[in-house]
Amino acid sequence: MKMRIYTTLVLSLILALLISACTLPAAAPTEGGVTSGAPTIELLYMTHNHAPSIPVNEAIIAEFEASHPNVKITFDNAPHANFEQKVLTAFAGGQGPDVFWAGDWMVPQFLASGIIAPVDPTAFGVSTQDEFEALFEPGSLDAFKADGKIYTGGISEYNTFSLIYNVDALIEAGIEPLPKDRPITWEELADIAARLTVKEGDVITRIGLAWPFTVPIWTVLIQEPMLRQKGGELITPEGMPDFTQEAMVAVMTYLQQLRKAEAIDPATYTDLLQDFANGRSAMIFGGPWAVAPLKTMNPDLNWDIAPLPQFADAVERVTTLYAWAWFVSAKSSPEKQKVAWEFVNLLTSKQREWWEKVGYVQARKTEIDGMPLREYYAQTDPRLATIFADYAYGKFEFRSTKYFELSDIWTRAQDRVLSGEDVMSVLMDAQAQAEAAMAD
Repeated sequence: MKMRIYTTLVLSLILALLISACTLPAAAPTEGGVTSGAPTIELLYMTHNHAPSIPVNEAIIAEFEASHPNVKITFDNAPHANFEQKVLTAFAGGQGPDVFWAGDWMVPQFLASGIIAPVDPTAFGVSTQDEFEALFEPGSLDAFKADGKIYTGGISEYNTFSLIYNVDALIEAGIEPLPKDRPITWEELADIAARLTVKEGDVITRIGLAWPFTVPIWTVLIQEPMLRQKGGELITPEGMPDFTQEAMVAVMTYLQQLRKAEAIDPATYTDLLQDFANGRSAMIFGGPWAVAPLKTMNPDLNWDIAPLPQFADAVERVTTLYAWAWFVSAKSSPEKQKVAWEFVNLLTSKQREWWEKVGYVQARKTEIDGMPLREYYAQTDPRLATIFADYAYGKFEFRSTKYFELSDIWTRAQDRVLSGEDVMSVLMDAQAQAEAAMAD
């Protein structure tokens, strides 16, 4: 009797389990092939806090999380001035981001620290690294290569510099608008900038030419193309800095001449775009990111764009080239890296949003409204065509694990030269400082 009761209970339990299994819903698959019942994967995503980019990032995060219910992305952003240091500090403390923005100049330091992973092409719908590279503008990923591998999933901001000038200011000074089909010389620019400076008594009310003189990356972005036009390179083939080379002396002498002619004056500088929009400067250097803000700041301002100047005796035509890009941490688990690359794929596929809402030029090729990406960009403002033509002559910044130390040294040398100190003496001091920095 007891055995019959026990058997009946066991059969009832089995039957109940079978019924339960039939009625429970199956875990739903997602676009990324991850099921909603899978363990949660948490990613930390860090960027600098350029205001227009934040809502775009937030929208893309929401889209990715909707298609990957088991993924949770924490978005952290920091002021541009100390963003890279925040990233490095986070990694040093064991809390580095899984996905992050950074400038191309950081790649040597990231590689030396072992904190960036080579790209996973499969996350981008291709099988090989060569196929992945073909998704982007030729040469745009060059700064992110090492030992035959690519260490980015794509560029978030792809830039060059051209000369932006106030047309009315030139006309008032009796100067014709600048040509678009060829660059003027730096020598011509010096004369024009001096003529555009306006003074009331001893006070400069409008400076001819301006850039952010105290920001080290701007020192490199403005002066390195000049150095290369003269046939120089900051870093020798042996990997050492050379501040006393003939080309560097020529560039720094030129800057000193600009200052003596009152074509430039660091004391007049407050904000690059605001100063230009408000008439406190007549010419600036800028990239495609400058166009939309200037139109907003002063819709009535009559301005145009000319190619970046070249020295009359330039060895070759060289312009600025720099990029911010998306990286995935080599310190993250394989599961996190896989999802992180899928997230980067989505980030780089939003070319329209990055341009229309932020003003960021993308290097990943696509067509929008039936137009190639560059054509689509240019049709929003014809002046952009001049900037895009300058990309063809662009070279990325020097490569060094001591980028910040060397760019700081260069900026301090610039300040002393603009203050009137002897150029060669300043550069000899800079060389000694650079050699000490490399020895650390």
